[in-house]
Order: sequence, then C-alpha cells, then structure tokens
Amino acid sequence: MMNAEERVKNMGTAKLLPLILIMSIPAICGNVVNSLYNIVDKIFVGRVVGRTALGAVGVMSPLNNITAAFTVLMSIGGGALVSLSLGRQEKEKADKAFTNIVIFSLFAAVLISSSFFFLAEPLIRLCGADESSALYDMAVSYLRIIAIGQLFSIPNLAIAACIRAEGNTKYAMIVTMTGAVINVGMDAVFIMGFCWGVEGAAAATVISQIISCGLSVFYQVRRKGVLRWKGFKSFDIKLILKVISLGFAPAVFQGLSFCNNTLVNHSLMRYANLELGEGAGDMAISAVSVIHSVESLATMFIMGMNNAISTIISYNFGMEQYKRTKKATLTGQAIATGVSVLLWLAMMLIPAALFQIFGGDDPELMAYGTRAMRMGKLFIFGIGFQTLSSMYYSAIGKPRRAIFISISRNGLFLIPALLILPQFFGLNGVLVSTSVSDGLSLIVVALIYFKGIRDLDRLDAGKAQIAKAS
Repeated sequence: MMNAEERVKNMGTAKLLPLILIMSIPAICGNVVNSLYNIVDKIFVGRVVGRTALGAVGVMSPLNNITAAFTVLMSIGGGALVSLSLGRQEKEKADKAFTNIVIFSLFAAVLISSSFFFLAEPLIRLCGADESSALYDMAVSYLRIIAIGQLFSIPNLAIAACIRAEGNTKYAMIVTMTGAVINVGMDAVFIMGFCWGVEGAAAATVISQIISCGLSVFYQVRRKGVLRWKGFKSFDIKLILKVISLGFAPAVFQGLSFCNNTLVNHSLMRYANLELGEGAGDMAISAVSVIHSVESLATMFIMGMNNAISTIISYNFGMEQYKRTKKATLTGQAIATGVSVLLWLAMMLIPAALFQIFGGDDPELMAYGTRAMRMGKLFIFGIGFQTLSSMYYSAIGKPRRAIFISISRNGLFLIPALLILPQFFGLNGVLVSTSVSDGLSLIVVALIYFKGIRDLDRLDAGKAQIAKAS
C-alpha cells in the first residue's frame, strides 16, 4: 500500500488511464452519494408524506446553490491550489493553503448556518413560496433544521477536498458514503417509523453530516495524510483570495443557478396558477424539483470525476507535463460526455419512470413532469462537456476563462431567456428557456475549450524546443 508521499508522486508518473479510474471512482461515489442527502429526503417525503412535502423540500433548491457555491469555491479552488503546490514540490505552501481553506470553511459555515436559521421565512419567500402556498410552513421548518447541519457539512467538504487533492480519494469517499448511508437509515426511522415528515428528513440529514464531519477531522488529527494544520496564526487573506480566484468560476455557476432557480420558481408559480388553475404552481415546483434531482445525480458523477481529474491536471500542469495534462482533460471529457448522453436518453425516453421514483402514482405530477423534462432538457447531453471545460481552466490557474464559461451557460443566455420567453409562450416559455440556453452556450464553450487544447500543444512544443537547444 502506498504512503501519502507516494500517492502524491503517483499523479505525475503512473499510467494515466488507470490513475484516472483509481482516483475518479472513489470521488464519483463520494459525490454521488453526497448528493443523495437531498435526493433521499425527496424520495421519502414524496412517497410517504406526499406531493406538497416534496415541493417543500424542492422549493429550497436555490438555497442549495448558495451552499454549493461556497463549497465548490473551497473544494475546487482550494484543491487546485494544494495540488499545484504539491506538484511544484512546495510542501510548506500546500500546508498553509490547507490551513486557510479550513479557516475559510469555518467562516462560511457560520455565515450560512446563521442566515438560514434566522432568515428562514424571508428566504423561503424569496425562493418562490409565500404564506398562501401549501409549501411554505413545511419549507421553513425544513430549512431551520438543515441550517444546523451547515456548521458541519461545509468544513467537512472542504477537508475532504484537501484529502482528495493529496491523492487519497478512497478515504474521502468513505467519509461521504458513511454519512449518506446513515442518512438513508435515519430517514426511514424518522419518516416511516416516527412519522416526523419533513422535519424528520431534515434531522436525519443533520445527524449524518455531523458524523461525516467527524471522520474528516479524525483523518487530520491522526495525521494520516501529507497536509498539516498550521494553526489560526497562519491565516493569510491573500491566500484565501487566491483560493477564491481559482474556485470562482464554479462558484459563479452556482451563484447564477441560485438566481435562475429563484426566477424559475416564481415563474412556475405564476404561470402554472394562471394556466392550470390555483394550486398548480406548487405542483409545478414539485415536478421541477424532481428534474433537478435526476440531473444532480449525473452532475455529481461528473463533478466527482472532475474533482479527481482536476487534481491530476493541476499537478501535471504545475510540473509542466503538458502532454499528460492534455490527455487527462480529454479523457475526462470523453467519460463526462458519455454520462451526459445516457442522462439525456433517460430524460427523453423514460421520464415517467424517473418521476415514479419520487412521486409514486401521482398522475398529475407525472404528466406535467414528463412534459417539463422533455421540453427543458433537450441539450442536457452537453452538461458534462461544459462543466469540465470550466473546471479545466480553474485547475490550470486561469480563472477568467473558467468564469466566462460558467456565465455563458447560467447567465449570458439563461437569464434573458427566462425573462423573455415566458412573456410570449407562458408556462412553455419557462420550460424551454433552459434548452435554449444550453444549446447556445454549448457552441461558445466548445470554441473556448478547444483553444485551450491548442495552447497546451504550443506549450509542449515550446518546452521541446528549449530542451533541444540546451
């Protein structure tokens, strides 16, 4: 079994495809399982409590984007900085980066947790459910309990990202899988056994997040890895700003997702109530929350793979191994595109079966959800390519291009589409906006990404010429 130092060196010397598989599979499992926290809650409350409870959990999706924005800011930006430092053999800088990532995560956890708890009512209204909605009271209760879990979830994900960055993806997977498995068990006990409804789902999530965080802290306390905690005296605002710059692109993506999901919820509530009857807005939000859950499984698969591959990319780019960097990113794109195509086929061919998992035999939810899924996800097959293109530029320390890629999908095209198309096409305009945005941004992202591949070729050619001249 390799020690911590050997795992780090392995990123620059091992055969690339087996290395990608070895590092990606645990990261994929960890991320997919981590996404199950919210998805399992939806399945249990949707099937046991009912459609309204499903919508109450689903209406919070914009707030999940806020948490995700801070999380990827630290995990992608921090992981890239740690991996780049390790690739350049700068161990002291890697330790200091790790310490500042943890400090930043603690600050973010307190900020988000207190905001969610004390501002639960206005935040739920912001997300699209006011006091007249049947979703409102359930959503507020769920959010206040979930807020407590953020104190543990956000630092846990930051530490786990650093564990992956030093090459130990297996332990990072164990951390997230343990919490998710406990969450499933607690959901069954609290919802089916004690009949606690959405409050039981929230409590199960919090308990599992606390246990998962404890495992990450245990790893560092026992000094099982390469990275070392340097204490609060090592706080460096410049280093935190560097982490933010490297992780800003995916964070912008999540931040824009918050705006988009909020806008979608309000539009669904308005146009569904107008066109389908009073109360249909709650049903429409419930349906779209299921679509987000199905999509998130594939997205978390892609993000898990990318978290591992970005570590390899950062390390090898830091060592100026450009051919290896190119091969890693193209391999990741091939796998991500394959997963995205499978997601697209499932959404186009068997949407009713996907909805049955969450809503049981609710015919109204299934009928509307099938229509919404097919209209809104016509170009979902490009989501893997777009995600990895943005993350690639973050991994090599070029955040500006990464930010533009993120903005092109979730801001440049989607927000105008959401504002304009419903004015002409009503509820259908809300649903088709995502497809219009995905199609246009796919073209833009392809042009930017393949320019980056040509840049790698030029860097490699320049390195070869210098070596030949010397």
